[in-house]
Amino acid sequence: MVIDRKTVKVVVLKGGISPEREISLLSGTNVERALAEKGYGVSGFDVTSPQADKIINFIKEEGGEVVFIALHGEFGEDGQLQEILEENNIVFTGSSSEASFLSMDKLRSKRVFETAGLKVPPTWSEAEASEIDESHFPLIVKPHFAGSSIGVTRAKSRESLKEAIHKAKDISSQVIIEKFIEGREISVGILGKEVLPVVEIVPQNDYYDFSCKYEEGMSRFVVPATLPSGVYKKAQSIAWQSFTALGCSHFGRVDMIVDAEEDIYVLEVNSIPGLTAHSLLPLAAKSAGISFGDLCEKIVELALGNEIK
Repeated sequence: MVIDRKTVKVVVLKGGISPEREISLLSGTNVERALAEKGYGVSGFDVTSPQADKIINFIKEEGGEVVFIALHGEFGEDGQLQEILEENNIVFTGSSSEASFLSMDKLRSKRVFETAGLKVPPTWSEAEASEIDESHFPLIVKPHFAGSSIGVTRAKSRESLKEAIHKAKDISSQVIIEKFIEGREISVGILGKEVLPVVEIVPQNDYYDFSCKYEEGMSRFVVPATLPSGVYKKAQSIAWQSFTALGCSHFGRVDMIVDAEEDIYVLEVNSIPGLTAHSLLPLAAKSAGISFGDLCEKIVELALGNEIK
């Protein structure tokens, strides 16, 4: 069915309670502006607490037919909010509560990837840190539930590993430890059933950390990535396998590393990737001829299951 965008009321949820709040505010504001320019009725709501009633009441008062979730991290990307919306029969963009939870849970998602036959970096929990020997360094230490590289540290020694674990635990009660895979960092966006062009990330620092993600000039992006044809196609295929293995839907982004032997390691799936001026999904979409406004509209269409004129 084709519907008129002028009759569709969209509520954009942004902000949130996670350390990624400021990024989410930028993402949400960009989405609001883009959809308004397309002719939608748009209302933005700054989520400042996990109070379900407050959120649901706003959506109903505004007559929201679809909720565009532009939240990142805890209570936004981890399935909690999605479950609330599902229980209230409210249509929303992005993945289901279950798929969102799996995507945020870095340990569980890695098990899913391995079951699907995909390569992931060797990984340890904090309790398994004693099993790590010198040959495993350098390592990447991450909060168990977080994104945007917040709380992420590269550890080159046992002493720095302790410091990295402490830093990650300031963000999340659990941490995960990965072997650092030397190679080319790539990211592949998904929009509906379309796998977007591969983006190669060339960071100024040792890896794609928070400053490289959000500070001007700290990273260079090559899109389409200049990978050998076979590797390029394989990266797109692995991205789709990763996305679907977790049960994700509508849109997302898969981050990977290509090592010197051209093996591809899946790092994570972002079920609600950033939609800021520095974000990779809009960059990949632009390379595929999809403007930011069209990208946002397509996500709304996917949620509604309708084409929009």
